[in-house]
Amino acid sequence: MFILTSSVKVNMPESRTEEEDTECDSDVPLPPDGGWGWVVTFSSFMISFLVDGVCFTFGLFLPYFLDHFGGSKGKTALLGSVMNGMYLSFGPISSAFVKKFGARKVAVFGSFMAAAGLFLCTFSTNLDLMIFLYGGIAGGGFGLAYLPAIIMVGYYFEKRRAFATGIAVCGSGIGGFVFAPLCVYLINEYSWQGALWVISGIVLNGVIFCCFYRPLPKRRRTIPKETCETNDKCANGHTDPLLQTIKIDLKVENPIYRCKSQEIKVGQNGDLGNNVCRLARSQDICGAQKLHVHHRHVDTLNPLARKDIFYSGSLHHIPEYTESKNECEYVKKMTIKDEEKTKESNACVQFLKSILLSFDFSLLKSPTFVVYGISCFLCMFGFFIPFNFLPDYAKEVGLSSGEQAMLISMIGIANTVARLAVGFISDRPWADCLLINNMALILAGGTTAFVPFYRIYGVLITYSILFGSGIAAFVSLRSIIMVELMGIEKLSSSFGLVVLCQGLSSFLGPPVTGSFADKSGDYSITFYMAGVSLALAGIICIPLRRISAWEKNKNKQKLAQEFVNQNGKSCEEKILLEKS
Repeated sequence: MFILTSSVKVNMPESRTEEEDTECDSDVPLPPDGGWGWVVTFSSFMISFLVDGVCFTFGLFLPYFLDHFGGSKGKTALLGSVMNGMYLSFGPISSAFVKKFGARKVAVFGSFMAAAGLFLCTFSTNLDLMIFLYGGIAGGGFGLAYLPAIIMVGYYFEKRRAFATGIAVCGSGIGGFVFAPLCVYLINEYSWQGALWVISGIVLNGVIFCCFYRPLPKRRRTIPKETCETNDKCANGHTDPLLQTIKIDLKVENPIYRCKSQEIKVGQNGDLGNNVCRLARSQDICGAQKLHVHHRHVDTLNPLARKDIFYSGSLHHIPEYTESKNECEYVKKMTIKDEEKTKESNACVQFLKSILLSFDFSLLKSPTFVVYGISCFLCMFGFFIPFNFLPDYAKEVGLSSGEQAMLISMIGIANTVARLAVGFISDRPWADCLLINNMALILAGGTTAFVPFYRIYGVLITYSILFGSGIAAFVSLRSIIMVELMGIEKLSSSFGLVVLCQGLSSFLGPPVTGSFADKSGDYSITFYMAGVSLALAGIICIPLRRISAWEKNKNKQKLAQEFVNQNGKSCEEKILLEKS
């Protein structure tokens, strides 16, 4: 005999929370803003330390590479430019691997690949093989390891993201500061081959740091017990004046659902009907069984599911964050809903699609993006030239190997201090990030263009500090400026194009300017070109905010015109329909 009631209330899951509910209904885990996130931040710091420590100190090895392989300055400079270019332009490929395999596996493989490339390149018998191993393999490995280091900090932090990111990126400058004297010591003691063996072993430690990139766990919470109330006991389809209350444990996986009462009504004669009796036979309702709710699956282990994952500034500057009622609503806005994968889809096809999704070529129609992209290209054209050629120039003017290393160290420490300062200032409501970026690039470019006139150690130290500070502002403010100009919705796609542009520019800068140094016999033209390129990168961004405002206004007018045309057409169709 089964018992049911004349009016049964059964708690059912509702797919959306009510307005007063503060629980999150997004499948993507909420960043903890602490805890294990600080371990992840330290790991990201160390990856930046290793990657940029090696890249920034290439110039200290350049004279030894020139002597050993006997190549021209232009071709030998390809060693550093290929490494830097691969490390930057590998971003979209790395992001596709992260989507497929996860950040930890990709970063571990990248660290091992970079260490292997640095070790094997010491056995190179010619410059071409050296370029492939040192530049291609090691640089590609750095690219695979570096992207997860950036996104994992954003994955674990939201409210404290600016602070945590600031700590992580400081590894870049500290790496240059520490690696410069270390490389000089190792070269003097063990030759350049022995130095690279030791450095490859140091880089291999990145495998350990990358193992700390564990994914955030899915949230599992239990909603407080709800009741299944009966007004009248029913036996054999007829009512009985007995009130019974049965409690149900309703347990659902993320997202959190609020219970909603749905009523099953009974006829006046107490007859429930066959369908309701079948419902009554479900012991799960009147027992204390767990109710599992199945819902659409979203990959919670993919940090790139967040639209703001590349944003390094304070979220309080993003309208989508300030306009959200709570943190959960913001997370839902920033979550990219992945399309269902069909069975016919090939793994290679999916991988290629992931790479292509990193680019939004429609942005090339945007004047704002084109101008900013040109600025980034010019900046990265001259960015690595001082790192590559300043030590050899210092050697030509009579500085010792220790003093040459100190120039790179000063660039690194100034870069670190400037990043912290720029990060603090950019978080202020009165800060004009675009103006800071422009002035910093003009400062870095102007001082670089006059390097051929610096022949005193103290003056070169001063230049290193100014240059390191200038380039720090560009790196720190890049994502903030992109969000201001193009919006958070376009950040991921625009970031992919900008990074690709920077990678291509890094490929070209050192070998092109190095070839001019071969023809002229000194480094003067090299620093002239680098200085002009950096300064132009800042100058062309001066009207960028006006260009952005003009473009936004133009787009608004276009949308308004389309709306008017569409409504006018609808009205005409309605009138014709009424007449007919």
